[in-house]
Amino acid sequence: MKLIKYLGYLTLLLVINSCSFYSLKGTIPSHIKNVYIQPILNKSSDQDISDLIDDKLNNLLISQNILEIVDYDTADSKIEITILEVSDLPYTLSKGASFEKVNEWKFSVKIRVKWSDYKKGDIVFDLNLNEWGIYGDSLDISNDGIDNDGDGLIDSEDSDENGSPRDTAKLIAANKIAESILSKITSTW
Repeated sequence: MKLIKYLGYLTLLLVINSCSFYSLKGTIPSHIKNVYIQPILNKSSDQDISDLIDDKLNNLLISQNILEIVDYDTADSKIEITILEVSDLPYTLSKGASFEKVNEWKFSVKIRVKWSDYKKGDIVFDLNLNEWGIYGDSLDISNDGIDNDGDGLIDSEDSDENGSPRDTAKLIAANKIAESILSKITSTW
């Protein structure tokens, strides 16, 4: 009887102990410890967007402690990002007496991202992502009455809605791109 009770406690201890080590890193293969992020190839006319995406992705990888960022020579894996297209398109219109007026614009970024595993010689994923931010014609995005990033929060309720409308929409799109890449890395296996 004591043996059965002892085995029960031991099993419970093993289950609790194994669950305590869970993290986002747990979904990445054990042989991939680090990543080289190749300089972003920008095929768009917007030169700022590549720096915004690069900064946000680096900061997320560092803050989430997912993969160490290293030089090409010591990397287990590599991320390649190509910005395919940036666009500002009318999002909502209002009809005037003789014309339609654009009330909101949608800043969109389309990228291709490829993650390669150097150790096994495989391409882990190769996909296109498209993210966006909305902005209006006000001078300050923090009082435009628009949910600029689709999170359900408007203006002073939302910490990432401040500054120049188009620049903030661009930053919102870059943040979404970096978060999508990080999500794809952590959910690959």
